[in-house]
Amino acid sequence: MSVCIGLIVNPVAGLGGPTAQKGSDAADIRDLARAAGLDSVASDRARLAIQRLSDSLAGSGIPLRILAGAADMGADALGSHIAHEAVAAGKAHPGATTSSDTKMIARRMVQAEVDLLLFAGGDGTARDVIDAVGFAVPVLGIPAGVKIYSAVFGLTPTETGLLAAGWLSSSDRPTVVREVVDIDEDELRRGVATPSLYGALRVPEDSRRLQPRKAASPASDANAVESLGRAFAASMLPDRHYVLGPGGTTLAIGRALGFELTRLGVDVVRNGQLVARDVDADSLNTLISDCGATVVVTPLGQQGFVIGRGNQQIDHRLLRRSELKIVATPSKIISLGGRPLWVDSGHPEIDATLCGFAKVFTGPNAEIIYPISNTADGLVSA
Repeated sequence: MSVCIGLIVNPVAGLGGPTAQKGSDAADIRDLARAAGLDSVASDRARLAIQRLSDSLAGSGIPLRILAGAADMGADALGSHIAHEAVAAGKAHPGATTSSDTKMIARRMVQAEVDLLLFAGGDGTARDVIDAVGFAVPVLGIPAGVKIYSAVFGLTPTETGLLAAGWLSSSDRPTVVREVVDIDEDELRRGVATPSLYGALRVPEDSRRLQPRKAASPASDANAVESLGRAFAASMLPDRHYVLGPGGTTLAIGRALGFELTRLGVDVVRNGQLVARDVDADSLNTLISDCGATVVVTPLGQQGFVIGRGNQQIDHRLLRRSELKIVATPSKIISLGGRPLWVDSGHPEIDATLCGFAKVFTGPNAEIIYPISNTADGLVSA
């Protein structure tokens, strides 16, 4: 038995995270990323996923054929290390990748009868894939965007590769229909987060390695959130920088201190004062001294991610020298259904240091111990 997969990379996916753009749809995102010294996040994550997939199938003795989007839409990510065949999009302006290019390559891969189409990007890329292929072929997302609220992605690039390998080598290859949701990024930059259901894709069935769809906290949790915010604000130490990630729970901490934080950005507080608002990764690392800071994050609703989804401004440089504080109401933890919290910083050595068990601040004089992981097979993966 041999298998054939398709790979499409959205080369701008994820670039808006470290640059505090809340997404990567901005027309000048490449210029912003270049100024910040950022390379293609999606290419790196696609390479990691395909390498894990290739290695797993090789260990099973299953021949693998890879069709990859030409140049920066897949082939560049694989380079000369992973054998592949390039599929051109016929771009009129090389380097200026558009959603039309993604759709064109996806259609050509369906025509080539790939067994599985993988794409590296975020929710916007998933929308393009829906438009191009619908339910014509099983699809799986390699998480490489900023938000990634949809339920068609693997948990991490490594987990995506393992998921794909296991499914391709199975005899029945079961699939499940899962939702794609997206947010208007212009509204998002104004602090308005209104996810909308766009459609669905047919993905390999694997409840362990597929991420759930992001879910909002119930209105009934509002009082618990405000109580948690007040309690955490009262516990903050003097002369210490606190880096507050996005989320309704961290917003409550800001309200307890007397100001409004950036709803979907990263802010910095010290001695009860807002010292930096909506910072990007470089500004954040410049502001925080070598002694580090306290990084405060809350799990993404029902998905459980605390690092790597919508808060890429908090990067490996800051995490390496700072302490991580997780805040969540009891009901948010219960909504995880026993699944661990997740980290996906893009730096496995940093993720490994965060995995294990962590204290989660859940309210006044209340903490619980909860597992953090970056692998479906156990708590820690170096």
